[in-house]
Amino acid sequence: MMQGHIDRYLDRLRAGIDGLPRDRLNQLGEILFRAYRNDKQVFVIGNGGSSSTASHMAADLAKNTIGPNMRRFRIVSLSENAAIVTALANDLGYENVFSEQLTSLVGAGDVLIAVSASGNSPNILNAMRHARTRSAEVVGLFGFDGGQALALSDLAIVVPSSDYGVVEDIHLVINHILVDFFRDQLAADKPWTV
Repeated sequence: MMQGHIDRYLDRLRAGIDGLPRDRLNQLGEILFRAYRNDKQVFVIGNGGSSSTASHMAADLAKNTIGPNMRRFRIVSLSENAAIVTALANDLGYENVFSEQLTSLVGAGDVLIAVSASGNSPNILNAMRHARTRSAEVVGLFGFDGGQALALSDLAIVVPSSDYGVVEDIHLVINHILVDFFRDQLAADKPWTV
């Protein structure tokens, strides 16, 4: 009984991976490399499991791209500070927990990565709108049909699945593809030393 479930889940996971738009993954790498090269800030946001993915992405890109005398990748997850998230949620509403943080942080040329399976969370949408008013590049990692966030993205990577588990798994795969690329590329080229 379990074997059939395992096979079906892995088949759905494989189909989602096979359906990833490789050209858009390449564009995401270019956007992040440009942010690194220009010493811009990258912000990552998400709710629930996607919040964990946002934290994982920020940790991986910050830590695994460190090399001797290399400038650091400037990336942070806005889900990390429980005190500010809960204070903003309490006083201004949960739909504003990310946009309010961005108010004092985001600037032109910075990058916002919104991670959301549905693409319809109000706090994600508000943050994306706010980042756009500040001339930041807005990237989305979504599932399903991309939701309302699709129209707010400069670049959207939509996992072709309507299964939350598969979408969240593949968002982590995307993270690890990026980390693998940047770790190797920056270590080999050492393009900008401090």
